[in-house]
Amino acid sequence: MSEVAGLSHRIDDDGFVHVVFDRPGQKVNLLTPEIIQALDREVEEWRAREIVRGVLFKSAKPGMFIAGMDVEEIAAATDAFRAAEAARFGQAVFRKITELGKPSVCAIRGTCLGGGAELALACTIRLASDHPRVRIGLPEVQFGIIPGFGGTQRLPRLVGLLPSLDLILTGRRLDARRALRIGLVDGIVPDAYLEREALSRLAQAADGKQSPRKRRLSPMAMLFERVGPLRRFAISRAKKRTSERVRPTDYPAPFRALEAIEAAFALTGPQGLDLEARIVGELVPTSTSKNLIWIFKTQTALKREAGGIQASPRRVRRAAVIGAGIMGGGISQLVADKGIPVRLKDVRYEAVLDALKTAGGLWKHQLDRRRISRREAYSRMAFIAPTLEATGFKHVDLVIEAVVEDLEVKRAVLAEIEARTPDRAVFASNTSSLPISDIAAKAMRPERIVGLHFFNPVHRMPLVEVVAGRRSSPEALATVHDLATRLGKTPIIVRDSPGFLVNRILMLYLNEALLLLGEGVKIDDADRAMSTFGLPMGPFALLDQIGLDTANHVAGVLGAAFGKRLGDATTVLGDMVTAGRLGAKNGLGFYRYKNGRKLEPDPEAYKLAGASAPRELPAETLQERMILSMVNEASACLEDGVVREPREVDIAMVMGTGFPPFRGGLLRYADGIGIPIVADRLSRLAEAQGGRFRPAGLLQEMVRGQRRFYG
Repeated sequence: MSEVAGLSHRIDDDGFVHVVFDRPGQKVNLLTPEIIQALDREVEEWRAREIVRGVLFKSAKPGMFIAGMDVEEIAAATDAFRAAEAARFGQAVFRKITELGKPSVCAIRGTCLGGGAELALACTIRLASDHPRVRIGLPEVQFGIIPGFGGTQRLPRLVGLLPSLDLILTGRRLDARRALRIGLVDGIVPDAYLEREALSRLAQAADGKQSPRKRRLSPMAMLFERVGPLRRFAISRAKKRTSERVRPTDYPAPFRALEAIEAAFALTGPQGLDLEARIVGELVPTSTSKNLIWIFKTQTALKREAGGIQASPRRVRRAAVIGAGIMGGGISQLVADKGIPVRLKDVRYEAVLDALKTAGGLWKHQLDRRRISRREAYSRMAFIAPTLEATGFKHVDLVIEAVVEDLEVKRAVLAEIEARTPDRAVFASNTSSLPISDIAAKAMRPERIVGLHFFNPVHRMPLVEVVAGRRSSPEALATVHDLATRLGKTPIIVRDSPGFLVNRILMLYLNEALLLLGEGVKIDDADRAMSTFGLPMGPFALLDQIGLDTANHVAGVLGAAFGKRLGDATTVLGDMVTAGRLGAKNGLGFYRYKNGRKLEPDPEAYKLAGASAPRELPAETLQERMILSMVNEASACLEDGVVREPREVDIAMVMGTGFPPFRGGLLRYADGIGIPIVADRLSRLAEAQGGRFRPAGLLQEMVRGQRRFYG
């Protein structure tokens, strides 16, 4: 046996090489330059030894094959030529495996992504276990690059053009069943028998009795591959759909991936690989790639570090959700989907039905897309136990309260439930603006009360704010943080204060948009300016989606705390709500809606906003006022200790508001402009527009100390 940097191999008595990936001291196997170099040396050794009849690739880690290339290596690369050469070296090693002249089998148990999936593609046979953690995919576009070890060339030739476009352009991960369906793997094996079956298939292949499963493409799929005009039409459609989501200047990777995928059919193998490597080299040094990798690394670190809490979490095995309806249904579905029994309570039968309908609809969507089976959908639904009675809470570890945003109602619910739950049970209020300390003021166990602010829609929005009240215990915070991570969310621990973090910053942005509207700026001009900046939607479309009544409530809370900074613009929301305008949910907001589809801006909204004569301002001016208002308020949040670090602000804004990931986050964007320039622009805006733009104290200190948010 030999072993190098987490890669070991041995040759058994039948002449089969067992290659084992097992990164020492780590939960995840990653490819590094050292491992690829070691693999290159070993492939040459196997080629030369007649005793070797075949190769088996496997992992010693449960639920894990290879999670891809070490992102630290990609993040550190700044030279296009060297990045391209690194890709060419990886391609060469994997090509040697393909051309070894001896069969190879990849035994996939768990995560198989990026370079791990490309290694699997280079093998003769791919087998996946039925382990629920099996996920196979090429997520490189999510890091601003494309697969670089032959993935854009081998995958289309293996599974066909259309499935390849879907996988590579989205970074989608497939479970074992979906991978088998498209021909990405050759079989699914019970987890306990994976290695035994892999060796059996390897022996058959070595004896000439086993060959890879033939591609099963429909006649139409084959036409799209083999007929040039049809193939170009499919790629053109994919490009159009991609451009509807993102711009090539912001996210070049999916557009460059299309070039490489087309090359898999239009060029020879070596030519296609050369193009793939060149594209990788050009993408790796871009700011988009660096920012996307930074977000991934920081998000992972924040989940692991738990906001610096020095306490062990209590494992949540049973939970309850109080308050049904759409939000309660979404939270219940999220918890039950992880196999945690949920007691769902409301005082109204209709609300419980709405919650169950919401939860069932989410599972039906997964079922329709073949992500779960009908049996799995029914099984997960059974984890939700609806009730109208305040019973069945004596064994729960966590209660999530999701009732209306009213302090007295939340206190009443807490008083009723707290007496029926164990002493160590945590009570988490899903509030968007009410102080947790106020909710817990009359509690029997205030140390067990925390905030857990989900963003709507619950199943899509990746952020949750874990709110620490004045008396919240470290264990309670750690317990909620741990559960949020188990639910697949990114939790940010914030100090109890008006609006917490995201809504506080966001409301200053929306407030500035409302002020611009009052000055005569067109609704669609403001929205277009921010969409061009990279936000998923502009401020007025966002207000309509949030609900003007909800936004008005949050504005009221923040207006009471920060009235001078908000000015009088928040009265516009109150006037809109009084006029019966609630946004998209009732078809009347800043825009008109028909059958849920946004139409043109509503002229009545201009009247209610007291807009002056129409006024045109450059998009850059609109962007500056709205974005710098957020930068300034984010600085004030850091100054006030709402969060500990700039990275928490940036991840929260990306995950909670859709701040463009390619820009790396709000404060990283400010660093890119330059803190002295940001402070100077704010000062100029303060002179022209009012004191709300006066630079925060932290910004002024940073200018004096010549500091940045990130050192």
